[in-house]
Amino acid sequence: MHIFMTNDDGFESPGIIEMAKRLARLGRVTVIAPNRGRSSCSSSLSLQTYLRMWKKESYGENITVLSCNGTTADCCKLGLEHWLRNDKPDLIVSGMNNGLNNGSDCLYSGTIAGAMESIFLGIPAIALSAETVKKPEYLAKAADFAFEVVKKYFVDSSYKGILSLNIPKEEEHIGWKDLKITKLGIQRYDNAIREMKDPSGHLGFWLSGTMLPDAVPDTDVFWIHRGYPTLTALTWNMTDTDRLAEVKEIADTEK
Repeated sequence: MHIFMTNDDGFESPGIIEMAKRLARLGRVTVIAPNRGRSSCSSSLSLQTYLRMWKKESYGENITVLSCNGTTADCCKLGLEHWLRNDKPDLIVSGMNNGLNNGSDCLYSGTIAGAMESIFLGIPAIALSAETVKKPEYLAKAADFAFEVVKKYFVDSSYKGILSLNIPKEEEHIGWKDLKITKLGIQRYDNAIREMKDPSGHLGFWLSGTMLPDAVPDTDVFWIHRGYPTLTALTWNMTDTDRLAEVKEIADTEK
């Protein structure tokens, strides 16, 4: 099995290193990830930038590591359509991300974008996100569980779609018995935009905010804030099929 890995935290992130080491048990792993953090880059491409790639020291046996000075999507394009064009991977794994990517936050996530690049080649994929990758003991447990999910779905069950796994910080719930298979929800924030001034008195803004736990029940946002891991099936198609008939009806009134 050949697994392609990427992320938006950079090739030196503990999350991608720990996952690559585990996934190497399943076969060859090729990592192509940004040379620095690119969080919230979504599917952006560096169309006006000269892109470079560097070979990096391997994380371990059966793992090839390269970095690129572009975004997550850049890494995937270079990897899947050029570097590995004659060595197509069997699976794409994006992450493990430092931070959750639940609900509407998927619109901004470079981690989700990495998994979505699978649609162009018909390769199954999964995005992996943990509440933090900066605590070694927690990361080890989260990575072990993520490995089990990858193996169960893509090796044992030959799943062909795209998945997103989110793992909260409550370690006692990291396991199959607590996993919630659910849909995306709306992730709202408190104080998402902070107004401030620099030392010279110039007005500026800082995008941050605190995640709000209130959400519609039976969504990933609802469960993740209650300490449960979530798994969601994703697709790239944003067509609102429920409203297509209404849109057509409005247009028809002008004909």
